[in-house]
Amino acid sequence: MYKNFYWLLLFAALLYGCNNVVDVQEPDTEVVVPESAIAAVKASYPDAGQFVFKTLIKEKLWKAKFSSQANSFETHVSPAAISGAVFRNSADGSLYKGLTDKLQISGGTLSNVQLIEMATDSAARMQYIVNGRPHLLNYYEFNDWHIVKLAAPYPVESYTVGLSDVPEKIVSFCQQANIDLDSSQITINEDQASKKTYIIHPQAALFPIFFDEAGNLKWIAQNSDGTSLVNGPNDKIGSAGLFEKIKADYADYNVYNTLAFEAKYEDLSSIRYVFQRKSGAEGTRDFISETQEIFVNANSGEVIFEQYSSYVFK
Repeated sequence: MYKNFYWLLLFAALLYGCNNVVDVQEPDTEVVVPESAIAAVKASYPDAGQFVFKTLIKEKLWKAKFSSQANSFETHVSPAAISGAVFRNSADGSLYKGLTDKLQISGGTLSNVQLIEMATDSAARMQYIVNGRPHLLNYYEFNDWHIVKLAAPYPVESYTVGLSDVPEKIVSFCQQANIDLDSSQITINEDQASKKTYIIHPQAALFPIFFDEAGNLKWIAQNSDGTSLVNGPNDKIGSAGLFEKIKADYADYNVYNTLAFEAKYEDLSSIRYVFQRKSGAEGTRDFISETQEIFVNANSGEVIFEQYSSYVFK
């Protein structure tokens, strides 16, 4: 009953004008999105309508869905500006399906295909479910290559925030570790249970730092004693039992490499395993390179993040 009443309120709000668009985050409350946030979208898309907003940070950031010229879009908006890339929904996933069919990650299903507006490299993102697990698939073009990247776990929401939205525990840690948050990209990923992961990517750093929603460190590519990380082969990093567990899913990755490492930050052990695969003759257009990076919290055995990348000739 309450939900039906809420949707009637939303419908009525849309009829009465853009300044009364209702936030859909909390169905039992009526939260009106500021006119300035709607005006920020209309500045770029004058005929935008059918707005649906979702609060990401109260009174600071929303996910905005809207329609314009028979297309549907999604972006992030602050009270006064569009604050992220604008994505246009697409029903055509044939290019991406054709590419994944050539790769070790073949057999999955694509959904939620979105093209990045104004991208010069044909960038797109979508959900890709393979072996029952959802991944975020990012696509772009680089010179003569199709680039396909997968990231897991798949974030239901992912958005960039400022320093004021970071837990004090993370701020204190970064101060002690000499990590400059002012020049870092700070991202929040939310899973289906609305559980947050804070991802800090310092400027010029190769690897991000992961914290849970309470601000506890989960993974970092840095030794607390200041020594440099030492790369090595996968089977020489971490415990034998942990490596055996991780490698079970990558038996077909056929390149021996020495790119794995273990970082020790106080009591935390952070491991990066790397699995590579090459197929087709190098130097020909049939050549394909694929890499899987697995970030593991060795204390708990939890896989914190997985990152896949592949390069396929156009």
